Amino acid sequence: MKYTGKYKKLADQFRADGADERLVNKFVREEMERDRYERNKGLTEIEAFQEWQSWPERDRQFFLNNALCPNCHLTSFAPDYTVRADSFGLIIEGTCARCGHRIARCCD
Repeated sequence: MKYTGKYKKLADQFRADGADERLVNKFVREEMERDRYERNKGLTEIEAFQEWQSWPERDRQFFLNNALCPNCHLTSFAPDYTVRADSFGLIIEGTCARCGHRIARCCD
């Protein structure tokens, strides 16, 4: 696979370190996925929001009210949360309703 910019440099470095093409592709794809995740942080995706809205209200409330905050432990999301799709399912990102710490939850 041909890469450009940052990913080409990364691939070239892996090759220089002796990695085979399978490993080069694996690690570069992981870096691309990580960058995509960071770039979309804090944005609600339309498709993800539509899927979220198609869920029963009971299920949505369950996920919103059962998040793990590292400061408060079990807590809920403040109203300004975002929803986006990920390879694991829908990701809810926002802040803890109790202390304001940033929290996220995967739900599928």
